[in-house]
Amino acid sequence: MRFRRLFVVSLFFTTVCWSQSGNDNISSDAMKVSQLRCEYLDNPLGIDEREPRLSWIVTSEARGQRQTAYQIRVASDIDKLLSGKADLWDSGKVASDETVNVVYQGKPLVSRQRCFWQVRVWDKNSNVSKWSSSARWSMGLLNKEDWQSE
Repeated sequence: MRFRRLFVVSLFFTTVCWSQSGNDNISSDAMKVSQLRCEYLDNPLGIDEREPRLSWIVTSEARGQRQTAYQIRVASDIDKLLSGKADLWDSGKVASDETVNVVYQGKPLVSRQRCFWQVRVWDKNSNVSKWSSSARWSMGLLNKEDWQSE
């Protein structure tokens, strides 16, 4: 009887430990990415920075959690972005805890261009978050010849 009780307790702890360790690389609901900003602004229109700085906020209900990597994707169209086709830039997984002033490093941006973007992050246990909600920015007139009058 004593052996049976010990076996059941051991089985329980083994199951709990196994279920917790088996979550590597699976989307973690504990980490959330929000408040996407471009050049410190929420969805800015007409910016003149050719390599805008991107920022976001990471939150988690888990104690001691932190970002260890991020991935940014930028597309010229919201439908492309949401279908995973980042035609302007896909940073790939970048090992970094940076969440402020991450410089855009994609295709050169042109006047009047619209850009849509998202971020996802990895936590200290290598679990990846869901993609953030999308955000956007648009480029202003970057070159002297872009300014025209009628």
